[in-house]
Amino acid sequence: MSQVIILFAASALVIVATSQFASAGISATRIRSRAHRRYLHTLKNLRNAAEIARLDSELQAATSNQSNLDWRVMEVAEIVDESDDCRSFYLVDPYRQQLPDFRPGQYLMVRPALAGAFQTTRCYSLSSSPDGRYWRITVKRQEPPTAEMGLPPTKMGLSVWLHENILAGDCLLVGGPNGHFYLPAESTQPLVLLAAGVGITPMASMLRWSMENTPERPVVLLYQAKDQRHWPLGESLHSWLPEFPACKAISYFSRASGDDLRKLAVLPGEFHEGKFTAMDVLAALTQDDCNYYFCGPDAWMQQLRDGLTDAGVSSQRMHWESFGSAGVPKPHAAESETGFQVSFRASGTDAVWTDPEQSLWELARQNDVELPSGCLSGVCGSCRARLLGGSVAYDRNISVELKDDECLTCVAHPTSDVQLDI
Repeated sequence: MSQVIILFAASALVIVATSQFASAGISATRIRSRAHRRYLHTLKNLRNAAEIARLDSELQAATSNQSNLDWRVMEVAEIVDESDDCRSFYLVDPYRQQLPDFRPGQYLMVRPALAGAFQTTRCYSLSSSPDGRYWRITVKRQEPPTAEMGLPPTKMGLSVWLHENILAGDCLLVGGPNGHFYLPAESTQPLVLLAAGVGITPMASMLRWSMENTPERPVVLLYQAKDQRHWPLGESLHSWLPEFPACKAISYFSRASGDDLRKLAVLPGEFHEGKFTAMDVLAALTQDDCNYYFCGPDAWMQQLRDGLTDAGVSSQRMHWESFGSAGVPKPHAAESETGFQVSFRASGTDAVWTDPEQSLWELARQNDVELPSGCLSGVCGSCRARLLGGSVAYDRNISVELKDDECLTCVAHPTSDVQLDI
């Protein structure tokens, strides 16, 4: 009997020892695993910090001659799909510093964080209310006619490149905020916000700012979309209405059916089939002394403005996003009998300008001289270049402050032989 007890006790000791040994082994493995994860996390942070420092250094060198442009490295903190073809990018300072304030309606200039001084640059309206913690842009995927995945953004289009390549944690180069299309903070007049498609982005910023800062001010939003699948930010905007009783939101869908609209009945606001007109805008108002803000395709904005003007609305109360040529007449440049010689000094390329409809930027691209670009309408300043000699004129009023030896190539044409530092 005693032998059995001794044998049982020995077995128990072996089991306990083995268990403790195994437990110690598992604990050691877990400790090593945690340490390895901490090491990888630290290494990733160090690599990110080094990459951000490199980008900062390259950015300062590349933009040192670009006057008052304010460029910075920004990290993409979050990406949210807003519709079938629109995606929001939440941008933060890589070191989590407070971001500069902006005015609702303004835009950012965005370019890839890639090597090379001349990169595709595009302007995207800020779609959030000013908040020092982050900036948000909502980008519609614009497919170029011959888009091929894997091409650089200069070939595939920046919006496609952003949708296809950018992930949370990646960096972009961002300029601004900038722009003269914005809601003045001192204004208290009733607002009419008119948007079509992705033109809703600056309106979303204006609407949210109004809710937070002038909640008693009447606001009417009319939003034109194709259908619910192509209605970026629409559901969010309508869902704000209960906390903003002074606001009325009406969405129109050109391709929606009655069944589609009935599904939207769970949201506050109004929903209609078809396209709204200037008369629909006026019928939605309860006051006359409104300021009207437009953002959408040029022809659509022009048609609405014409209709409102015919109805007696003063042009002084109508404001629109200035990207593109809507409402801006383009005078013809005086033709030269022989044309003007244009020398792109840094590129070692010479060309002759003879087409009064052609800008210096277009002439440069035609001769394979790479130039940055943004709005292509004299607003953002991305295409500025040093004018080493000669003179230029502009086909419209420009919105950028230039040095005496600078010109905006996208809207400039030569009035003599010119030499450019590009």
